Amino acid sequence: MLSKSALTVVIGLAAFLPTISALTARRSIQQPQLQTLPISPTDNITGLPLLIKKIGLKLGRGKQLREEVVHKYFHGVDTQNIPQIVECFHPEGAIIRDICSLANRDVPYDQVGKLVSPEFLGERCHEFLAAHPDCKVKFHHGPTCGRGLNNNWVYAHWYEEGTFSGNSQGIEPDGSPLTVQGQTRFLVGNDLKIREIVITRTFSRWEEALLEKNSK
Repeated sequence: MLSKSALTVVIGLAAFLPTISALTARRSIQQPQLQTLPISPTDNITGLPLLIKKIGLKLGRGKQLREEVVHKYFHGVDTQNIPQIVECFHPEGAIIRDICSLANRDVPYDQVGKLVSPEFLGERCHEFLAAHPDCKVKFHHGPTCGRGLNNNWVYAHWYEEGTFSGNSQGIEPDGSPLTVQGQTRFLVGNDLKIREIVITRTFSRWEEALLEKNSK
């Protein structure tokens, strides 16, 4: 005989099973690498309660859940939802390895990167979006979790379009088009939080101007 609390959990899970099945079926229609736009958290499993997500991990849905965390991040950028971006990262911070940064030139890979807070990452995104208020995110290759049982890395080839039309960090806009792209891999833990990012990318005109300003 189940206890009252256990019975409540079972009933609750039963109520969510159709939702989980529907979301899984929706994603199975199109392979993740073929996704061209970020998926909203309301349209995937990451929008469900934590208990349901943990069950999803146990049921072998870990790779899909990790892909959807990365979709949630890019959707936050696409919709300029800074709290949503911050929520994607581990509360203690994430290691950022920006391979293309001028400051990292000639630096060994294992020495590239630093631990930064989710709030810091959110603020950097805010500054970038302030400079490019019409920025839109698209994918050449949508977020896809690597193969293998213990491969928790999610890969994405993204690009951004828009215009350098906003003043950010004291840099006046010049109206130039935003045409940047990059390939990023995200390490997503079992808590479904991003723990590490490795970025290879091009720079926007605003970022180049900011680098020049900060180097003086």
